[in-house]
Amino acid sequence: MTPQQPQDLPDFESLAILDLEDSAVSTTPLTPLAQQPDARRDAAPAAPAADQGSSPSTRFTDWSIITRIRADVANALAEEAMPGSDADDQRARAASLVGSFIDDEESRRLDSGLVRWTNAERRAITQAVLESLFGFGRLQPLLDDPSIENIEIYGYDDVLIQRTGNAFEQADPIAESDADLLSTLSFHAAQQSKSFDPAHPRLHMSLGPTARLYATGWVVPKPIATIRVHRLVDVTLDDLVDLDLMPPELAQFLRAAVRAKKSIMVAGAQGAGKTTLLRGLINEIDPWEKLAILESVAELHLEQLGKERHRRLVPLEAVPGSDEKDANGHPIGEITMDDWARDTFRMNLDRMIVGEILGPEVIAMFEAMQTGAGSLSTIHAKSSAAVPERVVTLARKDGRVTEDFARRQVSENIDLAVYVDLVKTRNPWTGESSLNRRITDVTSYTPGENGQVASTQLWGLQDGQIISKMAPEWMDDLRPYLDEEAA
Repeated sequence: MTPQQPQDLPDFESLAILDLEDSAVSTTPLTPLAQQPDARRDAAPAAPAADQGSSPSTRFTDWSIITRIRADVANALAEEAMPGSDADDQRARAASLVGSFIDDEESRRLDSGLVRWTNAERRAITQAVLESLFGFGRLQPLLDDPSIENIEIYGYDDVLIQRTGNAFEQADPIAESDADLLSTLSFHAAQQSKSFDPAHPRLHMSLGPTARLYATGWVVPKPIATIRVHRLVDVTLDDLVDLDLMPPELAQFLRAAVRAKKSIMVAGAQGAGKTTLLRGLINEIDPWEKLAILESVAELHLEQLGKERHRRLVPLEAVPGSDEKDANGHPIGEITMDDWARDTFRMNLDRMIVGEILGPEVIAMFEAMQTGAGSLSTIHAKSSAAVPERVVTLARKDGRVTEDFARRQVSENIDLAVYVDLVKTRNPWTGESSLNRRITDVTSYTPGENGQVASTQLWGLQDGQIISKMAPEWMDDLRPYLDEEAA
C-alpha cells in the first residue's frame, strides 16, 4: 500500500493549479486549470511509452500526460469537495475519475493516429496519478522499495540510491527539470504548512511515515536533497538482537533501564541506526504510559503503530509559522520546541521524549530529563565519550544557558549514552567486507571534579564483541525489571 502523507487530505485545488513548468513557485493567485488557456492541452499527445506487455510493474514515463490527468482529477475533486469525506473516500473517488480522464486522453491519441495504450500502461498511468495525488509522485516508487534506505538528489536527473548494506547506484530522473523538482517539493512542503521558495531555500520535512527529507534550492546551482528512509518502524530490542545490533544480554540491560525510567541518549554517526534504536527503546515502554514525543521534524511516527503499542501518545512537532510577525516579533503561528515543552506540564504525562537533538531542542531535552521520568533522545557524536561536549556545545550555541549549567545537566540527568556505529566486518567464507550496524559502547555519566562530567564505560568492545565491563552505581534500580525477565 502506498503510504499516506502525514496530513489529513491533499489540498486538491492547490494541486490542480500548480504549474510544474514554472521556473519558480508563484505566490500570486492562480486561475484554476479548467479556466486557463493551456497550449499543452491542445497539442498532439506525446508519443506513447514503449509497450512492456501486461506486467503489473510497468512504469509509465510520459509525465506530461500524467500531469494533465492529475490536474483534471484534482480539479474534479476540488469541485466536488464533499464534507466529511476521508482519505479513503478521496482515493476511491480519484481512482474512478482517473479512468474517465485516461479515456479522454486516449481518444485524442487515436484522433492523432497513435496506438491505443495497453492494459499495463493504463494501470501504470493510474498508479502514477494516484501516487502524485496521494503520495510523492516519482519519488514514491523509491520510497516504497523496501531495499532502499538512502536517496540523494543532485538535480532532477542525478539521483543516487543506496540499498541496505550496499554502495550507491544511479536511479532514474525524478522530474522533468530542476524547476519541476523545485515546484513539486514546494507543493509537498505547503501540504505540511512549510515554505520552500526563493525566500525559504531550505526544507526539512517528513515524506510519509518512514522517510525524512532535507532539501535546498535557489542558492545552489542545482536542487539538492537527501532522503533517509527508515525501514524499521515497529521494532523491538529483540528484533534488533536478531539483526545483530546487540547481544541478548545488552538488550536485557537496556530494556530494564528504559522501564526503570533512566534517561538515555542514543549517539552515533549519520546513518548508523540511531533512530531505529530509539524506536526500539521507546517500544519497550509500558503501553499505558502517557508519552509526549517532541520533534522539530516528525520522524518517529509512533502514531502509525496503533493503540496496542502506545495507548496514550501525544506526538508534537514544531511549527515554523508564517513570514508575518506578531507584536512581539515572532512568526505568526509558530510553535517552538520550548512552547511544546511548557505545554506538556499540563498534560498529565508519564514521560516526555525529545527526538533528535540538533540545536535548540537541547533545552527541551534538559526540561524532560529534569523531571526524572526517563527521557530518550538521539544526538550526532563521534563517540560516547564525546557526547557530553557535544551536548554542551549545542546548549552554548543556543545562548540561553551557561557552560557550567549545561555540564551539570549532563552529569546529573543523562544516565546512559548508547553509541551505535557502522562496523566493517569480513565474511570468513567469501572474504567480502560489509558495513554492519552495531552498538559499540554504553557509558554512564556522573558529576566529576571541578564541575566536569565523569564517565564510566559499562559495555565496550573486546575482540570485536561488546561485553559488560562494569555495573552502574544505580544497578539496584534495574534489578526488579531484570528479575521480571528472568521469571
